[in-house]
Amino acid sequence: MFSDDIWDEERWESFLRKDDERVSRYMKILNRFLDEHPPPKSDDREVQLEWREAFRAYLIQYGWQSDDVELTFFRSEANESPEEEAVEDTLEFIEAHTESVFEELSFVPVYRDALSLTQQTLDWSDQLPGAIKDSTLVQFCANIMQITANIAKGHGMGLERDMIGGNIACLKRAIKSANSALELLPEMKDQAYMDPAQYLKLYEDVYELRNSIGIYIQELRDRFIRGID
Repeated sequence: MFSDDIWDEERWESFLRKDDERVSRYMKILNRFLDEHPPPKSDDREVQLEWREAFRAYLIQYGWQSDDVELTFFRSEANESPEEEAVEDTLEFIEAHTESVFEELSFVPVYRDALSLTQQTLDWSDQLPGAIKDSTLVQFCANIMQITANIAKGHGMGLERDMIGGNIACLKRAIKSANSALELLPEMKDQAYMDPAQYLKLYEDVYELRNSIGIYIQELRDRFIRGID
């Protein structure tokens, strides 16, 4: 990942797909372990450490390397190495950086629009009677939230030339979520929870947001080509 050459959006997309697969595999292993070994109810430190070490051994058994970042959370705190202290310092930096990223996001128009759409959609969905909600509505709301999440993730990668491809790759995922939401809307049109005015508003808002993200992607591509940091 940290080679001398700068990754374009295609290489970032490939990296993100592999990372998705890695996370998916990790979650499957985690869920299987939790089924077989539920977290101990005891607050005893030794019992907790034994469970954490058992999980660490389980991960390694299924092909995870001992230096994977996830495993650092399951090592004994009593035996912290300088490397593990460095991980803690890195996590503290990420938390501080995350706060500044969300402050910056308030100045990104497509994020503001996506966040507004997410809030309006969830407010509308929350006030609907549970009896009339269906799985299509749930999927629609999930896709709307993913638009905002992917814009935020992309911006968090930065606007520097060596990271802007990752930003674009995340924005393309946001467009994919918007397209999925638009594809679901016709299925929702005749449901009890949808009236013509709400349908039209949702369609127009998602459509316009998707197009705005596309324009923003082109702006970032131009920035990448010109070599602007």
